[in-house]
Amino acid sequence: MRVLFAAGTQFPFPRMDRVVLEVARQRPDWTLVYQAGPGAVLEAFQSLSNLMVQPLFAGEHYQRLFAEADLVVTHAGMGNILACLEQGKPFLMLPRRARLREHRNDHQQDTAEAIAAIYEVPFHEETDSLVNAILAYDIAAVPDENPGESIHRQRQDFGKKLNALIRSL
Repeated sequence: MRVLFAAGTQFPFPRMDRVVLEVARQRPDWTLVYQAGPGAVLEAFQSLSNLMVQPLFAGEHYQRLFAEADLVVTHAGMGNILACLEQGKPFLMLPRRARLREHRNDHQQDTAEAIAAIYEVPFHEETDSLVNAILAYDIAAVPDENPGESIHRQRQDFGKKLNALIRSL
């Protein structure tokens, strides 16, 4: 299995670091990639042969890694969330928290809650539950319907309703 972890591009994210390290240790046969973010301390990851880690990958390289991933584990940033939804990529979220000095406010918690409610994508607040979800992830259980197709259909339906409303005015 190929898992892409994405910590975002702002503050250190030690909780995501712990998740990556634990999954790498428990699944040495999996291929793991971690975009750890600027300023990330990478020494702890260097002894793990199943893990490729960098603060940031070049755009095209990241896109290729994203496309190759069976599962994306991401902070709750909208860029990764939208990319996962539009490309039908299964994902799990670990929102950054202000009280842990991972972000300036808790907008990622709000985002994760909204995405979970709308698209039934799980998010985790604790590292242990996220590690367990990743280890238990079953590629074969991924739904056939591509969320990207669903989003496209919803946009089309909204456009039709909006146009009908405008015509009725």
